[in-house]
Amino acid sequence: MRWVDKACPQCGGDLYPDYASVALVCLRCGHHEPPPRLPRVTARLVAKQPSSASQTPKARVVGLIEVSDQSGPLIEGVCASHGCGVVCCLASTLVAAEPEVPEADLFVIEADRGGLAVALARRLRLLAPAVPIAVVLTSWSESEPEARLTAEFVIHAPLRKREVKAVLQVMESFGGWLP
Repeated sequence: MRWVDKACPQCGGDLYPDYASVALVCLRCGHHEPPPRLPRVTARLVAKQPSSASQTPKARVVGLIEVSDQSGPLIEGVCASHGCGVVCCLASTLVAAEPEVPEADLFVIEADRGGLAVALARRLRLLAPAVPIAVVLTSWSESEPEARLTAEFVIHAPLRKREVKAVLQVMESFGGWLP
């Protein structure tokens, strides 16, 4: 899901997500607005559903691909605090002749080189086009423009807890968690 197609109410320019402050921003005029919220299901609507009361909402899963030893525990901790599960995957499973893509609601890709992370994001975009992708790059990476075209999120290493939290908040706020 991409959010670039929103229009600014002041100048008509494109609104882009600002993941650090969880807002939409117009780069032309500087207009800020909160992200749109999806309507919540009310208790009355839930009560009208069939008697499958034992069904609980599916826990969200974040797929980690080639995440470093420093970033992994941080991401896993933030995901646990948001009630998300984590599944780890190696790059070799994505580039195999018959790739195995894990079931996930969000993929986080970090590799030792920025170009490799972007190449993995491109490959993953072909294999799972509807799943949002976050790419972790070092600051001042020359791969960042291409990463921004491929992925919904670009996070800079070394990771900080608030950046990972912001990605999960944006996923919840913008409705990026698909049903």
